[in-house]
Amino acid sequence: MKNKKADVYTRTGDKGTTALFGGSRTEKDSKRVEAYGTLDELCAIISVVKTQNVTPEVLKILSEIQNYCHDINAEIASDKQGRSLLTKIICKEDVAYIEQNIDKFDSHLPKLDHFIVPDIKASAAFLNLARTVCRRAERRLWALSREMELNENIIIFINRLSDLLFTLMRFEGEKRKETD
Repeated sequence: MKNKKADVYTRTGDKGTTALFGGSRTEKDSKRVEAYGTLDELCAIISVVKTQNVTPEVLKILSEIQNYCHDINAEIASDKQGRSLLTKIICKEDVAYIEQNIDKFDSHLPKLDHFIVPDIKASAAFLNLARTVCRRAERRLWALSREMELNENIIIFINRLSDLLFTLMRFEGEKRKETD
């Protein structure tokens, strides 16, 4: 059997750079890579949430959120040539979709009049973790926006997404109370 190199590693990043979609390279510790790496971390946490016996409506929206995060990552991880090839760019309608879901899930919750700590239900705790990583992603995006032009809808979307994750955390906690 020939000693064939696996497709998983390319060795092209061994000197501290990584490829952008479109062909150019950037430093692995750049603000761009920090931003899309943090969104990748958020997607990983959302995958964990999805394994925690969440309600079907929350499971559906979490899968949709992951798709949006992949679209955002594609946009951030693209150079000019790569961006011209993208088929999905985050827009105002996507922000409105997140806002509609905040309103939908919030309508099932009691009025919030005090600071809350996430419930003991694992899905609620992991949603809270996802919310905090989402906030960090937003901070990374703001830092990146000071170095390069970003689609403003991305930062707005991520800001609303953290609010949605907070709302979903509360929703999951309330659903646990209903089943106790």
